[in-house]
Amino acid sequence: MIIQYISNLTIPLLLFYVLGYGLFCKVDIFDAFVDGVRVVTGVLPTLIGLMIAIGILRASGILEGIASVAAPWTEKVFLPAALLPLSLIKMISSSAATGLLLDIYKE
Repeated sequence: MIIQYISNLTIPLLLFYVLGYGLFCKVDIFDAFVDGVRVVTGVLPTLIGLMIAIGILRASGILEGIASVAAPWTEKVFLPAALLPLSLIKMISSSAATGLLLDIYKE
């Protein structure tokens, strides 16, 4: 019960803390927010595209195919074959690799 209460207050308290700190340091909060939105809008399409591409590769079975073909070699170096696609994706995008790892954990 207490943890749920703290959890419900975390985001509003963090928001008020950031706003209060910005006011205390005499930072133009709106301009800082607009600059942050510009950064996010520049990165977001790339991130969404990478996540969709990884989802397509995963749904098509290509990643599992690569893992099964490379399994004899990966077992020799004590690397589980299921982690080979993860290591390949990690070279392209850390965020996509994190999403793939979460999918692996769900299985």
